[in-house]
Amino acid sequence: MELVSKVKNKLLKNSYVNELNKRNKLRRFYSRGIKPNDKAETILFWSTGGMVVQSNLEGAIATSLKLRGHNVRMILCDGIYKACAKRVDFPDVPIEDWGKYCRSCISQNSGLFKKLGLEYTFISDLVSEEKLMELKSEADKITFENYKDISLNGLRLGSHLEATMMRHTRGALYTGLEEHLKEYALTVLVNAEASAEAVKKFNPTRIYMSHGIYADWGPALHVAIQKNIQTTSYICCYLTAHFFFGSVKNFDETFLTVNEKSWSKSKSIAQTPVQKKRLENFLQRRYFSNESHDLKGLLKEYKGDKGINYEKYGLDPSKPVWGIMTHINWDATSDYFPMIHKSFDEWLYETVKEIYNVKDVQWLIKIHPSEKNDNPETGCQEFIAKNFPDLPSHVKVVKMDDEISSLDFYDLLDGAVTVMGTGGLELSMKGKPVILAGEAHYSNKGFTFDAKDNDDYKRLLRDTKNLQGLDEEKKSLAWKYGYIYFIQKQIPLTPTIMENLYIDFDKIDHLLPGKNKFMDFLCDRIIDGENFILPEELVSLTHITDLDQIRNDS
Repeated sequence: MELVSKVKNKLLKNSYVNELNKRNKLRRFYSRGIKPNDKAETILFWSTGGMVVQSNLEGAIATSLKLRGHNVRMILCDGIYKACAKRVDFPDVPIEDWGKYCRSCISQNSGLFKKLGLEYTFISDLVSEEKLMELKSEADKITFENYKDISLNGLRLGSHLEATMMRHTRGALYTGLEEHLKEYALTVLVNAEASAEAVKKFNPTRIYMSHGIYADWGPALHVAIQKNIQTTSYICCYLTAHFFFGSVKNFDETFLTVNEKSWSKSKSIAQTPVQKKRLENFLQRRYFSNESHDLKGLLKEYKGDKGINYEKYGLDPSKPVWGIMTHINWDATSDYFPMIHKSFDEWLYETVKEIYNVKDVQWLIKIHPSEKNDNPETGCQEFIAKNFPDLPSHVKVVKMDDEISSLDFYDLLDGAVTVMGTGGLELSMKGKPVILAGEAHYSNKGFTFDAKDNDDYKRLLRDTKNLQGLDEEKKSLAWKYGYIYFIQKQIPLTPTIMENLYIDFDKIDHLLPGKNKFMDFLCDRIIDGENFILPEELVSLTHITDLDQIRNDS
C-alpha cells in the first residue's frame, strides 16, 4: 500500500509539474505579443457546431488577436442540445443516439482552446436550468404548421430552423421527422438565448463566427446584428488553407460582400498585365490542375470540341444556346443575399415553366455535379424529372454525371441564367450575358442582367435571343471583379494552418505580430471592419506570375 501511495503521489506531482510547465510556456508565448491596453477590443468567438476543424481555424485567429493585445473569449457548446451541424455528417445515427457524440466533441474542442491558452465559456453557463426548461417547452410546441414563426426576444428565427432542416434532409420532405424538428428548434432557441446572454455578460465590441447560418450560428448572428455589433464571418474557398472573410453589419452582407467603396476604387483603376496573368493562371489551375476544392473529384477533362457536344445534346448550331445553372437546393438557403423566389426549387420550377414558350433559344439545364454525391434523390435533376417528365425538344438536361467539363459547357453557351452561382461570374468574364434571379455577390456591378422582380425576370427570359454579349467595358468590369474574388479575397492561413486545416503547433510562432503579413492583415480587418481584400503587395507574395511570359504576350 505504501508503494502504491508513493507511485500515486509521484504521478500527481508529475501531472501538476506538467500542467505548471504548460502554463509557464503559454505565459512566455503570450508575453512576446502586445499587452492589452485602452485600445484593446473584446472579441467573442461563437465557436459552436461541434467541428474540430473549425475550432482549429478559429483558435488560430483568436490566438493571433490575443497576441495583438485584444481580449478574446470562446463560446462552446457542451451538449446542452444534441441537434447540431455535425448531425448531417452521421445521417444513419438514430436521434436517440445523437447525444453520444457530445462528450468527445466537448473534450476535443475545449482541450484545443486550453492548449492555446484561450478562455472559453460553455453555453450551459449562459442558459440557466430554469430557462432551458422554458425553452424546451417552447420547442415542444413547434410543428410543421408553425415552425416558420419560431421567435425569441423579438427575433424571428424561422429561416434558421428551415435552413437547418433542409440541410439535415438534403432537400427531402420532412415527413416523419417532427421529433428532429423539435430538437433543432431547441438548438435555435438555446443559441438565441445564449448569444444574447453572452453579449450582456462579456460586452463584446466584435464577434467572430463561421458563415452565420443554420441553427448553430444564425441566431447568434441575428443577435449581433440586432445589437449592432460588428461581426466577421468566414468560409473555406478554392485554394488549400485559404478562406473568404467578410465584415457583416446587416442582413444583406456575407463573407463575400464587396462594399461600394472598395468596388468603386477597383473599377476605376486599369487592370495591369500582371493582374490579368495572375487571374488567368488561377483559372488555368482551377480547371486543369485540380487545385480548386469545389471541383475535387468532379473535374472533367476539357475536350475543346463544340461539335461533339452539339451532337450529344442535339443542338442546332444556327440557334442560340442558353444555360440554366442550378444550385445544390438544400445548401446555405438562409444566406442573406435576397432571391426573387422563395427557394431554389421554386426558382427552377418557374424558370422551366417560362422557357417552355421561349422556343427561339435552345436551353441546357446544367445540374450541379455535386448532386451525385450530395443528394441524387432530392436534387434538381430528380425535381425536373418529377415535375417536367416531358420536356419540349428545345429544353434539355445536362445531367449531374454527364461527361462534360464546365469549360466545354461554357463554350456551348451564348448566355446563362442562375440565381447566384459562381459560374455566372466566370461566363461574364468570357463576355457572355448572364441573367441573375437573386442578389449574387457579383450582381449590380455593371456586367450582369439583374432581375428586379419576378415579372422583370420573366421578361429577361423571354428576351434572351436579343441579349447581346458584353462590350469591352462590361467585360473589363467582370475581370476586375473576378480579380478581387478569385485573387484578392482568398486569404491564406498558412503556415500555422496545415493542408488538413489543423494547427501546426511547430509553427505557432507565425501567429505573432509581424511574423506573418497575412495574419497581420487579417487581424487588422477584423478590428477595423474594412473589406478583406488583399493589397497588391500581399497578393504578390502568394501568387507566382511568369513575368517573362507576360512580356512576350505584350
